[in-house]
Amino acid sequence: MSGVTAFGNDWKNIEPKLRACENATQYMTSYEQFDGLNTKLAAPIDSFELPKHYKRKQVRGMGRVAKLATVATENALSQAGLIGKEVLTNGKTGIAYGSSTGSTDAIGAFGVMLNEKTTKAITATTYVQMMPHTTAVNVGLFLVLKDV
Repeated sequence: MSGVTAFGNDWKNIEPKLRACENATQYMTSYEQFDGLNTKLAAPIDSFELPKHYKRKQVRGMGRVAKLATVATENALSQAGLIGKEVLTNGKTGIAYGSSTGSTDAIGAFGVMLNEKTTKAITATTYVQMMPHTTAVNVGLFLVLKDV
């Protein structure tokens, strides 16, 4: 089991905070700019960094959501002893991911296109970063999952 959370990315860091009933939720002053937003609370993941072994070519098309998902998935597979195993690349492993949206920056770029009638914020990877299935696609590409 794995996750990327405001408390950390592994049980060693998360468990003591949960047992101490700590709370990562905080007031977000940056949300004050949104008229009509009734809550301004979040539990941001501020300390997230990609692992050093991630190469630029592997992550250049990923938005934040896909990066978070890829790190969480790789950690879970590592804990299960499956990294580097044939089962991941022989076409017998699929992926399903519970993410309902892509990265907000990419969604905003499409908003610019719709509102300002220009593609100035769109890049070659914006759609891939915005699409709801960005997590499944990018994790699959990162792990080199094969289709049969």
